[in-house]
Amino acid sequence: MMSMCGNFFASEASKKIMSYAAGAARSFSELEESDIMRKRICKLLSLLLCVAMLAVPTAGASGGGTQNTPQELKMLEGTLSRGTGGLLSVTDGSGEKTIVHLSESTRVVNAQTGAAAELDRVKDGETVRMYVRPAMTLLPPAEAVAVLALCGLSKSTPAPTYQQAVAVDAVDESGITVTTSKGGQMTVSSSAKVMPYQTKNVVTYRDLIPGTWFLTWLDGGAVSRAVLFPYDGLPFTDVTKDYWAYDEILGVTSKGLMRCNETLKFRPTDALTRAELVQALYHMAGCPMVIQSMPDFTDVQGGGDYINALTWAVGNKLVSGYRDNTFRPDTPVTRQQMAVFLYRWEQHRGGGFKGAWMFLLDYPDRDSISDYAYEGVAWCTTNGILTGRADGTLAPGTTVSRAAAAAMMQRYLSRQASAQSTD
Repeated sequence: MMSMCGNFFASEASKKIMSYAAGAARSFSELEESDIMRKRICKLLSLLLCVAMLAVPTAGASGGGTQNTPQELKMLEGTLSRGTGGLLSVTDGSGEKTIVHLSESTRVVNAQTGAAAELDRVKDGETVRMYVRPAMTLLPPAEAVAVLALCGLSKSTPAPTYQQAVAVDAVDESGITVTTSKGGQMTVSSSAKVMPYQTKNVVTYRDLIPGTWFLTWLDGGAVSRAVLFPYDGLPFTDVTKDYWAYDEILGVTSKGLMRCNETLKFRPTDALTRAELVQALYHMAGCPMVIQSMPDFTDVQGGGDYINALTWAVGNKLVSGYRDNTFRPDTPVTRQQMAVFLYRWEQHRGGGFKGAWMFLLDYPDRDSISDYAYEGVAWCTTNGILTGRADGTLAPGTTVSRAAAAAMMQRYLSRQASAQSTD
């Protein structure tokens, strides 16, 4: 309802702006020598535009999910004051004043305890820290919409920082490392106290998945506490909840096997590359320490964020290069290659076919499976990890998309978990 009202008022304001603008054009033509009239008209147009902008609901104000969309937030710290009509303003150390608007989705947190707080109880003159989105204004002072407000700041204790996780880099029993929307990395150890915001749910560091907004308190250089905020929307900007592989994509990105980019795009239809695959296997193994020498492939000497993963994978005979001594990190992975890599990892763990085995796969294009890949494809299809396509074929040489790769990895992990639970 608020959105409809906002759109109505914005529409009416726009009509008035157009009307006044037309009148202003005529006024400028007829009263070209009148500086006073020009100033009055300019001021009137500015005020009308401000009214129109305030009438439109701010992004995220209605809880529509933009809390999980990467956004440029400005940190504003200063003394709080209330004007007539409850108007809030924050004056920073340089004396610059900003008018702050609150919305239904504005979160207020005590900077000492991490508990939800009430801004009404903050006295004029107290220092607050706010994370805000700028509002479009043409006249001073500046205006902004508060996303998060921190009160109860202490001069002796640093305030927590507010940020968003856009990718999980590593997660194991020791903790989790994430990349934030600002491009930096943050590690939360398993010993850190992790709390949810305004709920009694039990959360751990493993709940810090892509899209999560969170507060962190530092003790020295390490995170001692963290508050996780619940989702208002989807963690991905290009994968909807009704997408066929949504759950699988969420599963692998939460475990750090595959990544979103800095704008929370997963790129589900893009082809999975060989570099991305070795990274997934490496994270599936828990990112073990790499003690092997870097492989001498001629096309990886420039380095890359996959080098540790590749070194580990080659050292454990999970991946090999081409005859020309190249690895070809950007080459797309096929469905049969994906099956082979997962099967090699299963064999590395002590699984796979035991003893003599041989059977023909029940697919019309089974003869197109490469000899080196047949065992891996057979094991993956037998265990439901690789499935046939809608037309009944296996299409072993077809490129595997990132969404399909996520589905295969999640099926493999589910099978692995099921096998462990029955041991």
